[in-house]
Amino acid sequence: MDQTRHLWKPAEGVNCALKTMEVVSWIPWSNSEVQTFLCLVGQERIHRDLDGATRNEKTFREISQLLAAHGYQRTSRQCRDKLKKMKSDYRTIKENRKRSGPNSLKHWKWFEQMDAIYGKRPVSIKMESGLDSTTAVLDPMMDNKCFSLCDGFSTTSHKMADSGAAGCGVLVNGSDSKRASAAMHANDLNLTQCEVYQVVVTPKEMTKIENPWRTLTWNPEKRTELMDTIKTYKPTVSSVPQTRVLLIGPVGAGKSSFFNSINSVFRGHVTSQAIAGSSSTSLTTQFRTYSVKAGREGKPLPIILCDTMGLEESKGAGLDVDDISSILEGHMPDRYQFNPSEPLHPDTSGYRKSPDLKEKIHCLSYILDATKVFVMPEKLAEKLKAIRQKANLLGVPQLVVLTKVDEACPLVKENLTNIYRSVYIKEIMQEASTKLGMPLSCIVPVRNYVEELDLDLNSDVLLLSAVIQMLRFADNYFDEISDQLGNLQNKE
Repeated sequence: MDQTRHLWKPAEGVNCALKTMEVVSWIPWSNSEVQTFLCLVGQERIHRDLDGATRNEKTFREISQLLAAHGYQRTSRQCRDKLKKMKSDYRTIKENRKRSGPNSLKHWKWFEQMDAIYGKRPVSIKMESGLDSTTAVLDPMMDNKCFSLCDGFSTTSHKMADSGAAGCGVLVNGSDSKRASAAMHANDLNLTQCEVYQVVVTPKEMTKIENPWRTLTWNPEKRTELMDTIKTYKPTVSSVPQTRVLLIGPVGAGKSSFFNSINSVFRGHVTSQAIAGSSSTSLTTQFRTYSVKAGREGKPLPIILCDTMGLEESKGAGLDVDDISSILEGHMPDRYQFNPSEPLHPDTSGYRKSPDLKEKIHCLSYILDATKVFVMPEKLAEKLKAIRQKANLLGVPQLVVLTKVDEACPLVKENLTNIYRSVYIKEIMQEASTKLGMPLSCIVPVRNYVEELDLDLNSDVLLLSAVIQMLRFADNYFDEISDQLGNLQNKE
């Protein structure tokens, strides 16, 4: 952020006091914030309003309010300036690609999304101009530019950083509203007293509550306790030696990374057995069942994590919803090659026609990227709801595992133990609860091992706590099975 010095010269006879409030500066635009911003700008009505209006401050104020609803505090001017800058970058990259071809070395992470919005027609510059007279006067005070139009003061010219800075407003004491309004319009008035305030807003991502809303102990003893609980766990149904947990979620949400992370905790070092990475399409193309071992040559733990192909919003792409039914009921064999255009059918090699209870799924876990919950595509949300309905019919308990919480919230990135003190993380969890129709108690956050080489105590505690919840949910499934068997025996 630019550090700008303002030189205020009070006129003769003017009593001026500069009062600075406690300031927390704006942070730069995060990736999740830009994604949300572009999703809003790309909405048909908003895009039409921006593209067709010369005075569109009202639309930018609406975008600012919508961002606030998603947990991002940005003013209308910041939204306008951000879009102006992104459109300029988009034009530059597009022109470069025309000259150098699509394989140009110049790469911009937002090009595809901007191209989806503006690629079919020239980028209009009308939207960057229109401000009515009232907005032109008030925005510099409400947003990021410190200024004074009052007679008797002079300031140095300055330029603020795109990330935002504290704003300064001029409040006039002892004047009626007409005089204050006239002062803002730079009329020749003699001020007798003036106070200058420096004010900023703390972004929601940096807001934390004093006491955590969930209690979790962060120490080595707790980690050992959680690991021992998992090692000694036994399903309540004797015919089932290991609990089977199915992991499903969108492409790139971190399903395979979640297994790798759990495996790493029990191995004592970071491992990468399941194929994981970043790609626009699913890296997992087979149905895989992974056993977690306690140590390099240790015994398999009483839990099997089942990995699947990633979900995609378009039809005929990614994991087929019908395949999920086959997995839940235990029909699908390990290493089955997914075919998005044709789900598993009884004639497929390895198809289990009469699966045992130990081959069925005992708990279903939705793996969701915390940075994308607020901007989840509608079609993807519909797929998740359809899957949830199928699981409900089969009586399979379900929970949500939120990954990448450190990327979603800088407060958590700074210290993972802030996870249940972060206002923003709780809002993300509440949004996931609403979109999937699940209680908040069924949602747990984690931080996978992605780039680290060494284990982290706090990450381990979160990961192990998620596994404990899976086992508890599986116990609910086994209890239901036992009750059903008991009822049948009573009838006989």
